Amino acid sequence: MVARWIFALGLSLTCRDVAQADDPSFVLQTDNPQPYTAAYLGNGAISVVTAPLGTEPARSFLAGAYDHSAGDVPRIASAPAWNEVDINNGFRWLNADLTHSGIEHYRQALDMYNGLLHTTYIWSDRGKNIQIDAEEFVSRDRAQLAATRVTVTPEFAGELTIRFPLRNWPPPRRYQLEKIQKLEGEAAKNQWAIWYPGRLDVTALDVERTSRGLLMSLGATAPGYRNRLGEAIAIDWTGAAEVELHKDTESAEAQLHLNVKRGESYTFTKFAFLVISDASGATQAAKQSAIIARQAGWHALLGASEAAWHALWDSDLLVEGNPDLQRSIHSMLFYLLGSMRERLDLSTPPMGLSSAGYYGHIFWDADTFMFPPLVILHPELARPMVAFRSRTREAARRNAQRNGYKGAMFPWEAGPDGAETTPRFAFQNASSENHVNGDIAVAAWQYWLATGDRNWLEQDAWPLLRDTADFWTSRVKYNAERHRYEISNLVAVKESDIGVSNDPYTNAVAKKNIEFAIEAARELNFEVHPKWREVAAQMYVPESDSPMLWYSLDLPYSPQRVRAAIQTMLPHAEQHDTGAMMGTEFYPILAAQIGDRPLIGQLLNPLFTPYLRPPFQVIAETPDNQNVNFITGAGAFLQQFVFGYTGLRLSNKGLERKFDPVLPPGVQKLILKNVTIRNKRKTLVFAANARPEKKDNNPHRPGVN
Repeated sequence: MVARWIFALGLSLTCRDVAQADDPSFVLQTDNPQPYTAAYLGNGAISVVTAPLGTEPARSFLAGAYDHSAGDVPRIASAPAWNEVDINNGFRWLNADLTHSGIEHYRQALDMYNGLLHTTYIWSDRGKNIQIDAEEFVSRDRAQLAATRVTVTPEFAGELTIRFPLRNWPPPRRYQLEKIQKLEGEAAKNQWAIWYPGRLDVTALDVERTSRGLLMSLGATAPGYRNRLGEAIAIDWTGAAEVELHKDTESAEAQLHLNVKRGESYTFTKFAFLVISDASGATQAAKQSAIIARQAGWHALLGASEAAWHALWDSDLLVEGNPDLQRSIHSMLFYLLGSMRERLDLSTPPMGLSSAGYYGHIFWDADTFMFPPLVILHPELARPMVAFRSRTREAARRNAQRNGYKGAMFPWEAGPDGAETTPRFAFQNASSENHVNGDIAVAAWQYWLATGDRNWLEQDAWPLLRDTADFWTSRVKYNAERHRYEISNLVAVKESDIGVSNDPYTNAVAKKNIEFAIEAARELNFEVHPKWREVAAQMYVPESDSPMLWYSLDLPYSPQRVRAAIQTMLPHAEQHDTGAMMGTEFYPILAAQIGDRPLIGQLLNPLFTPYLRPPFQVIAETPDNQNVNFITGAGAFLQQFVFGYTGLRLSNKGLERKFDPVLPPGVQKLILKNVTIRNKRKTLVFAANARPEKKDNNPHRPGVN
């Protein structure tokens, strides 16, 4: 049966809102510290990677902070670990035992509704038991704030030592990736050998006793860039303690020696502020902010962060009838939101702020996969992606000139300033994987359709669309014999295809790019370049079974052709042999487009569950690799629910119904809660197994404006 389209403005979801705080689909948990694939907490500006015990030192990544050491490519930097709290029971340190021996009654829960990691266990060692309760959050309310709190309850009386280290990460083994033409040895076998984080150079470091506790601070610079980091940690605790302080050029440490009582609890709290600036004074600003945070207190700061998360979750994708699917949707959204920040004008790497995967460079992943679901769920978080491309357009113009083309040639891998940062061994991608230009143009046009922001269209989108269209007119060649324009020497979307001519997706997205430039010029009453019309009209687009031509470029293909392509792919999905979690996620959208609900059921789970890693549904790039926290896949998956099963597409009318909605088997209702279209928030509800409404009598069918 076809699903029923129900449009509801201001639909009452009060019961659901009240229940959200206790909704199990927002909680991911484990009762064993191993096996463990780390998730991350983030607010789009800073992050911290989760750790099994909740006390170990963890990587904290900084949006926009990159190092560029001589001969190496720019890479996203991680701050010196601010979160570590180590405990000595008189025999050994808790964090030193990587086997987690003696850990009993373990539970760690990732509360996605509140943005909080909560870990509890008993550490049992040589007859000494200590109950440990650790909480950690990265503030959604304040971009530069994070905090951790550890409560220990010893089941013995005696001495206990608590250690708070602040130390820079050891220098990585550097690879000269700007020069190496072929990877060899470990670098050729293991991507993570070359995906090490950027490292900051510590210029100042201090630890001091204050009237309220301890204050640790450091200043650091990013090699090759003007970025300066100021990092400060204000610490307080309960109970009387003897304080011991140490520092050198690369680390500082405070140790608290307590005489504890059996059954009494002692709490240690760290408030961290990380300030990124290209001017002096970052360290002093961080110190002042950390002190103010400590004065505000844990509960107030956590409460403000939780309220900010709740506001984000007020826009949501809800399914009724499949709790496991709902949990996966929430995990995908949580990781995506954790790497996005409004007003930052910086786009997002494939692994977000979880690691230095792909060096933290910006790929087409952001424009094609992460951006579309966010543009109606959270346009304020989608805007930085297109704003980054607009901000770095001049760098793209210089790149085009260096390569002998007109207009703007956006880089295959972009650094924070928009410069081409692709390693030398992948030079062919930088020169020839040109579909990125079209991907960026499509995202720019989608933002215009979703927001109707005419000022943005004129000031930001138009120059970008104009310059990318000019690039294509200089990139194509006219085949006089066949009376068509073609593009040669390409790296295809399937990157193993190098030096090809007329890659279907590249040619198709180039054509779309030029058509959008023409449409923008008409909308703004600007002159249309005559060459644009000629190239767009005669661009050769080969036939293809790629789902990316049918969605998201919406090229018309017969239902029979679509069905045949899905059937060809289906055995690969069932055998978990579908490659990266990217364009394959669009096959269920095609099944919905041809109205085949059982086929959606065959596709849905095989195309996402093999990619999830326990215990927190961390997304892997492929079913069998360890390139985890791949939020590109999250964005691709979420598009099924926004633009697939709903039958919706962005158009000149805003959000328009293009085909009858079809929900996955077992899903009774799909709700797009509080989506934003052209500054209006609406809730859209789609119910399964209902009698379809007559199209002529449906006042909401033409579009949602």
